[in-house]
Amino acid sequence: MAKKEITNIIDYLIWRGDLSFAVDHLNEIDALIFSRFSYMDMKSILENDGQSLTIREAYDIYHAVEESRPKYAPQDPELFKLMAQSTRYGDLRISFHEFLYDEDDVEQFSAVAISIPDIGHFLSFRGTDNTINGWKEDLLMTFDEQVPSQLDALHYIEHVASKLEGDLFLGGHSKGGNLAVYAALFCDEAIAKRIKGVFSFDGPGLHKNVSAAIEDKIALPYIATYMPQSSIFGKMLTHRELQIVVNSNASGVMQHDIYTWEVIRKDFVLATEDTSTSRIFDQAFHDYLAKLSKQDRKEVVNVIFDAIGQCDAETMEDLTKNLAGNMIKVVKHMSSLDDHEGKLIKDALGVLGDSIRDGVIEEITSHIPFINKKDEE
Repeated sequence: MAKKEITNIIDYLIWRGDLSFAVDHLNEIDALIFSRFSYMDMKSILENDGQSLTIREAYDIYHAVEESRPKYAPQDPELFKLMAQSTRYGDLRISFHEFLYDEDDVEQFSAVAISIPDIGHFLSFRGTDNTINGWKEDLLMTFDEQVPSQLDALHYIEHVASKLEGDLFLGGHSKGGNLAVYAALFCDEAIAKRIKGVFSFDGPGLHKNVSAAIEDKIALPYIATYMPQSSIFGKMLTHRELQIVVNSNASGVMQHDIYTWEVIRKDFVLATEDTSTSRIFDQAFHDYLAKLSKQDRKEVVNVIFDAIGQCDAETMEDLTKNLAGNMIKVVKHMSSLDDHEGKLIKDALGVLGDSIRDGVIEEITSHIPFINKKDEE
């Protein structure tokens, strides 16, 4: 029996690249590719000044100094190249590239607009990059109703919408998906009426207080979150929008990598349900939010990143280059915590550990018939 061929967005580009959008309309795989495009390093290529380049022109500049440019996934240069060489993407114009980074304000934001003739404009929001600062901003979402990059996304859509006419589509992967959702829900009503689709790819939800106030938002029916069957990041916080589970050929946390998501022609391969791993971590995270106060969660994040700060690392790559040495620094710092901070970390780990243990037990016993039967009686 022949082994099933697994295809992803790279294969889609090779297969579909010769068809223009005039021939075949925007679909969910295009949305994922556009969402990934914001990870391409556009510094010194494009500014947020209204000037535009085609994707093909941008790639020529990028490729000339490709070796020195940051890459957030090894497949990104190939994706960019295939987009540039294709009929479908090569002549699309990109504009309004924004890049913001502030270590003091814990801010990491990047976005770009991609214009599709006779369809509209896709605003692509970058997710968490490899900076320590970017990861810290993600954790701010566990206690702050707003983080700096969400406000950046809101300002971005309002600025770009004032310059470009026509329908709007928004998308992003990871934190970028969260930013796309936030911008769509809280932008001016006149802009929201122009939004025809919002795509969050394994993006975390919203703070529960924010989510409670979005029922009447114009863009809500246009939002969909796609997440792999063992999603961890996408399950975080509160979701009110449509959720779609897609199949990934990776395991565990590696399913967050969109290059592992399976595609058949111009659709995702859908999974029947999420996995026990995803459900266990989802419950553990919600237990953590419920059992630790906002102030405690804030202190936990600060303690963790104070410890990481001992390593003099700006990126995750810096942190892992000398992983053993850096771990010694982190452990040494954690061992010097005062009684209050030490108890806080111990309590936080206890909540997560207990919830994961209980979740594992529940998942195991749910598949044992005589236990379920006894419970029903």
